[in-house]
Amino acid sequence: MTLAKALRIAFGVSLGAVGGAIFATLHLPLPWLIGALVAVGAARISGLPAEGDPQLRNIFMGIIGIALGLYFTPATAAVLMAKAPVLLLAAFITLAIGAALAPTLARRAKVDMATAWFSSIPGGVADMAMLAEGYGGRPAPVALAQLLRVCSVVILVPNIFALLGLKGDIPQAATVLPFVPWILVLQFGGGLVAAIVLVRMGVRAGWLLGPLTVTAALTAFGITLSGLPPWLTAFAQVVLGTSLGAAFGRESIRPLRRFLPHAISQVFLLMGSCALAAALLSWLFHEPLGAMILGTAPGGVAEMSLTGKVLGLDVALIVTLHVTRIFLVTVLTPPAFRLLHHRDKTP
Repeated sequence: MTLAKALRIAFGVSLGAVGGAIFATLHLPLPWLIGALVAVGAARISGLPAEGDPQLRNIFMGIIGIALGLYFTPATAAVLMAKAPVLLLAAFITLAIGAALAPTLARRAKVDMATAWFSSIPGGVADMAMLAEGYGGRPAPVALAQLLRVCSVVILVPNIFALLGLKGDIPQAATVLPFVPWILVLQFGGGLVAAIVLVRMGVRAGWLLGPLTVTAALTAFGITLSGLPPWLTAFAQVVLGTSLGAAFGRESIRPLRRFLPHAISQVFLLMGSCALAAALLSWLFHEPLGAMILGTAPGGVAEMSLTGKVLGLDVALIVTLHVTRIFLVTVLTPPAFRLLHHRDKTP
């Protein structure tokens, strides 16, 4: 890494921390993540040299994974096993909504179906862009649509929850447990090994899911682990928010100006449809409304789970809903596209 790049990364993280601190002072929801995202995103669009670092993001995604894994107590794990039908149904419905909205985007934005399909399915930015290119679509609009989806959901959903007063009373497990540094180092080491294995298997969310899985498994077996100090989880959110905000830039948005408003409207359609589905599932299965909305929201697992953590909602349910969807997206999206649109992967 060159000195110039290191300085741009340091500037980006510092700017993200300032944005987070301002949002925290204003008592806004999920301040450290959203504040960093807004500050760095605005700087990038303004042309300032703020950058994020993927390796730094991956490390602190592990910290977030540990914080979320601590919610999987033995009692919680048993309850989640019994909820397998609703978990699978919610994941299928979310994917079906994205697939159903794809023709609308194709027609309004005048893009091919591969581009519209992989722009509409909630998935990883890089994953969906590469899949679209593999089926003859355009990766740049897909990447922009996926990025807008994640960032819009991250910014809007916590604020909507705050306005509606949707919150629970579950204490934050990471701050309830005592902070024991040497145990945390062991937790992180084991999670890092699991993350590397998952990433090599092609699971791009492995940097989060590895530490989360290791921590959740140990917690579910009744092993007492270390909690996390608030400053560490706050800084992890700053790094994640900085990484999201740094993905915006004039050079990436300018060529897609005509596609941009259609991508934004698609995000709102997807959010609204998923929220309605969550409300219906909550009523049918007697699940908490707030957790179901966050669990089916078309945002990232880390961001939505952190929102639930801050609001005192059922984090284990939210995490499991998202992990189920990630698995189904990975397995079902390409064959479903081939089946419905009679398209083979381009060589």
